[in-house]
Amino acid sequence: MTFNPDTTTMQDAMNGYIPTKLGTDIITDVKTGSAIMKLAKARVMTKPVEEFTFMSGVGAYWVGEGEKIQTSKPTWMKGTIEAHKMAVIIPTSKENLKHSVTNFFELMKPEIAEAFYKKFDQAAMFGTGSPYPQSLIGSALLAKQSVVETANKYEDVSGAMEFLEDNDLDANGIAAPRSQRRKYRSTKDEQGLPIFTSAHDNTPADLLGLPIAWTPKGSWDKTKANEFVANWDDVYYGILDAIEYSILTEATLTTVVDENDKPINLAESDMVAIKATFSPAFMVLRDESVAAVVPSDGKGVANKKPARRKVVKHSILNPDSDPADAGTGDTGTASK
Repeated sequence: MTFNPDTTTMQDAMNGYIPTKLGTDIITDVKTGSAIMKLAKARVMTKPVEEFTFMSGVGAYWVGEGEKIQTSKPTWMKGTIEAHKMAVIIPTSKENLKHSVTNFFELMKPEIAEAFYKKFDQAAMFGTGSPYPQSLIGSALLAKQSVVETANKYEDVSGAMEFLEDNDLDANGIAAPRSQRRKYRSTKDEQGLPIFTSAHDNTPADLLGLPIAWTPKGSWDKTKANEFVANWDDVYYGILDAIEYSILTEATLTTVVDENDKPINLAESDMVAIKATFSPAFMVLRDESVAAVVPSDGKGVANKKPARRKVVKHSILNPDSDPADAGTGDTGTASK
């Protein structure tokens, strides 16, 4: 018998993949809710680990009649982006298993998406519970590109932008919590003009001409940063495969507590839970493309390794023929 999500109840479909349309809707909501996914570049993932090689240092030359043409000595760089499985567990009434698969996931869609994008943003921005070797705060600190927050947000953000400009890069967006908005409204530039413009007519809010992506409530770690200013063309994310799910009926949810702060026992509570998993990827291509405004006692930790590696002993005509060796690119300038 052909599976039909509109007529099959959840009682008869306790595990599997979320139907394509509903899964696509959830992923769309994740992308809309995530500050990182709003700003960063999407990269197509066809396998769990994607490596890519690119050149830097290629030049062009003026050539006079009869003169020898100069040749460039490019540096080959390698970056790696890896998808990791993320799981969320959301309790719900056992009665909801009587719904069709379609109606059940329409009901649960907002909660699944919110859990996914909050968890992803926490990992990508701050390294919170993260399987990724990088985070935004880690890149900014590794590159020594952090500004200690002051009462003057114009100076703070302008100082963060200067780090990128020192590396011939342009900042093209800001990630920040909404709690910063009142500080932006009260700050003027050197000519006494407002530095903040509220969102209007489908135009995002901006600060000093840079669009702002507000982070979802509960995802920002104020002990580590106040804003991220970046060239987001060098920040990548990807999503591998569809969303899988399974219905839990007997488990005790140690990560979900009731009103008395006790773990929820599904059987005792006459509840079930949906466990949903998907596999997002994240990487920063260039550490010097990220700067941060941080509190004076910031708790952020630098990434252990640079974002990209030099590829040595490599064939210029076949850069993927040899393995990458260890090496580093420049990691920016000193903290301000």
